[in-house]
Formats: sequence, C-alpha cells, structure tokens
Amino acid sequence: MMAKWVWVVLLGLISASSYSDELELGAGIFSTSLPHYLGSSEHNNYTLPLPYVRYRSDKVSVDRNSAVGYLWQQGNWHLDISATASLAVDSQDNQARAGMDDLDWVFELGPALDYYFSGNQTSAGYAKAGLFLRKAIASDFSSIDDLGFRMGPYVQWQQNMWRSEDASVTMTTRGAVNFATSEYVNYFYGVTEQYANDNRETYDAERGYSGSEISIGLNYDSKRWWVGGFVKYYRIKDARWQDSPLVERHHNIAYGIGVAWKFYNKKWN
Repeated sequence: MMAKWVWVVLLGLISASSYSDELELGAGIFSTSLPHYLGSSEHNNYTLPLPYVRYRSDKVSVDRNSAVGYLWQQGNWHLDISATASLAVDSQDNQARAGMDDLDWVFELGPALDYYFSGNQTSAGYAKAGLFLRKAIASDFSSIDDLGFRMGPYVQWQQNMWRSEDASVTMTTRGAVNFATSEYVNYFYGVTEQYANDNRETYDAERGYSGSEISIGLNYDSKRWWVGGFVKYYRIKDARWQDSPLVERHHNIAYGIGVAWKFYNKKWN
C-alpha cells in the first residue's frame, strides 16, 4: 500500500539522519474548511482534537502538513521526496456526485527538485523554486486504485517575521501550477454511462493542466506552544477538465487555524 511505503521510505531516512535531530510531541485543536474536491461548491468543516508531531533533522522533516525526506544536495540544488494525503468524501453528502462512488483517501508520494535562491531546508527563512512529481493512489484501506501522476512547478518563500530567544513567527507563501494524468483527473471528474442522468452527462477527462494555487501561512512557534493558520486559493478556470458536470465553480478557498501545546521537546546534538 502507498501509505506503508511512505513510512518505509521516511523511516529509512530517519535512521540515516545525523544526531542534530529534534522531536516535538503535543496535543492541540485544529479547525479547517476544505472543498469536497476542487471545483465543488460544497465544503467540509472540521474541528478536531489531534496530536501534534514534528520531527526535524538534516535528512527528514515531518509535521502536521506533510512528510519530506532530503535525498541529495549539490550547491543550491536539492532533491527531496515528499508525501501528502487528502481526505475521503462520501458522495451522498455531495449534490453533484449523488449516486456515484465515494472518493477515497488519496495518497501521493514522489520526488521534487528544488533550487534555493536563499537559505536552505533548515533555515528560518528561504526562497526556492522547484518541480515535483508524485505517484498517486486512492484507498479505502481495503482496496487500492492507481491514479497515475500529479506534477508541476512551484515557488515557495518563507520569512522570519519575528524572533526571540525561544519563540518565532514565520510566514510561508507558496504558489504552484498543477498538471495531472487522465487517471488522476478522471477519478475526480469523469462520469461514466452508469452514473449519467438528466443533470449529469457522461464525461471523459483528459490529462494536462489542472489549475493553479497560492497559499499563505502564518505560524507562532515556541518551546511549549504552536499557533498557526493558513489560507489557500485554487484557480481551475482553464483546467482541461473544467467542463466536467462535476465542476460547479472555477475557484475554491480552503483555510484553517490551530493551536497546540507541546509536552515533549528534545534535541540530539
């Protein structure tokens, strides 16, 4: 399974990391609003107590958003591997997908080639541009669907807005242009004859441009507390699958905020 291989790869990188590691554990409350899928007019709102875990070294970074392994570095060039996941959607809760199969959890894993214009992956501030390629699968943890690939260029900038001896405030801005294979986009936007009706014609999505996104995040981080929030804007107006009957709008916004108390913080020198 994809989820298994994600952790096999990352745990292998952790075991190879140096002794300049840091582990933080805690508990927090996180609230977020996410579109059911890009192009949907409906959102899911979540407010949940969740564990807070962050591990950082010169080889691996694992936090609430993603897991990244640093594979190779030559000057300003870096090769990383990262994993992400998106939540499942019950189609009976979505008007456009009513009567269709549910959308399962989607897991992605793959490399990214980055060029750092300033700083690096362990710096408080940096600016970089890169190109990512990720293999994607969908799973309900009893079966797996191969979704092909998602890929694209991106830029990311992180700035240290304020810093004291044991606390800091950082702002991170990221912009990306996304492309995907037909297997990926058909999973979300394809409509077979089995699910066609008077309001939903058959549709076969094509590979290609899959929209763009920009996000801004602001985080306060200290030895005992983390407080953060983000806003992400998606534009899919010119995506190859914009004419799918499952696309109800050409713009989406996701946002979230959270607070966590850290009860464990240890560094290895």
